Amino acid sequence: MESGKNRAKTDEVSKYIFSASKSAIIDFLSGIFSITLNKDEVEITLVNSEYISHIPVFARSFPDIVLEIREHKNVLYHIEIQSGYDSTMDLRMVKYGHLIGAARSELNDDSVRVITIPHQVVIYLEENQKIRDEMVVKWILPDKKEIDYTIPVLRLYQHTSLDLKEMNLYLLLPLILVKYRKKFEKSVNKKTIDFESFNRIIEEIVQEVSCITRISDKYLHEGVIDDKTKDIILSATMEIYNQLHDTYIRDRTVKEKVEHMIESVTQQISQKKYHIGLKEGKTIGLEEGKTIGLEEGKTEAMETIAKNLIALGMEDTFIQKATGLSAEKIRLIRSGF
Repeated sequence: MESGKNRAKTDEVSKYIFSASKSAIIDFLSGIFSITLNKDEVEITLVNSEYISHIPVFARSFPDIVLEIREHKNVLYHIEIQSGYDSTMDLRMVKYGHLIGAARSELNDDSVRVITIPHQVVIYLEENQKIRDEMVVKWILPDKKEIDYTIPVLRLYQHTSLDLKEMNLYLLLPLILVKYRKKFEKSVNKKTIDFESFNRIIEEIVQEVSCITRISDKYLHEGVIDDKTKDIILSATMEIYNQLHDTYIRDRTVKEKVEHMIESVTQQISQKKYHIGLKEGKTIGLEEGKTIGLEEGKTEAMETIAKNLIALGMEDTFIQKATGLSAEKIRLIRSGF
C-alpha cells in the first residue's frame, strides 16, 4: 500500500508543479476550465491557501492550490489534486469553496454580503469506479428552492502523456505516473505474482517517461515553455518515478535508463544557457567578459537544476550526474535548504 511518506511526497510534487511559469499556468487553466485567457494581459497570484473557520469550533483548512487571475476583473480558481477516492470530497469542495469565497466577501450597495465561489476542479490520480465526471451536491433551502452545486472532475488516470499534450495540460505530465501505483498493487497482491504483467507495467512507465521528456524537450524548442517549467516537469517526473522504483520496481538497470532520459534533457538545458552566457560575454567585447558570461550561464543553469532536485529529495550521486557539479558544490547548495 502507498506509504504516508509517498503520499506526502505526491502532495509536494502536486504543489511544486504550480511554481512553473505564468504562461504554463495560463495554458493549464485554459485547458482544464475551457476558458480563454490573454497571456499578455493576465496577472496570476498564488493565494495563501490557509483558511481559518470558527464554526462550530476553530479549525484550519488547507485547499491544495488557489490562484487569483487578474484581467478585467479578479477571478479565483481552486484546484484540488487527490490521489485516491474520497467519499467526502464533495463536502470538502463545498467547504473550501465557501471559505475561499467568504474570505473575500464584500457588502454591495444594498448592504447585502456577496460571496463569490471560485471556479473549482478535482483531479483524481488513481482509478476508482466510484469516481464520476462531476460531483453534485444538492442544496435544499428553507423555502424549498433547490440549488445544484456542481464541481467538474478530471480523471487523470484515464489519460496518457499524449492526451495531456493535446488537452494543453502538459503541466500535469509528471502526475500521470501516479496511476501505476494501483496497477502494481493489483499485481503484487495476487497469490502468485504475474511477472509478465508486472514487467509490462514497468515498460509502460518507461515509455511514459520517454514521452514526457520528448514533449517537454519539443515544447522548449518551440517556445511553448521556458527552461524553468521544463526543469520542473522533469524534476517532478523523476520524483514520482523514484517513488515507484523504491516501492515496486527495484531494478537498477531500469532506473539508470530513466535517469539517462532525464539527464540527457537537463544537460541540454545546461548547454543552451552555456551558449547564452558565451554570447553575452562576446557582446561585452572583452575576453574577461566572455569568460564570465560563459561560466555564469553554465553555473546558473546547473545550480538551478540542483536546487530543484534537492527539493524533491534526489540523491547527491544522481544530482552530480545530471548537473556535472562537484560533490562539494552540491553539499553547499544543500546546506542552504
